[in-house]
Amino acid sequence: MREYLEENKAYHLSFLAAVIIGYIVAKVFADGAVNGLLLWVLGFFFVAELVKFIVWRIEQKEE
Repeated sequence: MREYLEENKAYHLSFLAAVIIGYIVAKVFADGAVNGLLLWVLGFFFVAELVKFIVWRIEQKEE
């Protein structure tokens, strides 16, 4: 797991920065509706990362 996180550190940090910036911008323009949207975005990101980790793990076992 640590290897996976180290390999994808830049990706995770850039996504986190994008979410924070997007949250601030949406908070300014959309008032309270952004909180529900943020949960959906983070949920989809979590599921996508879980799938990417499983694929990465399978590739590591094949090597």
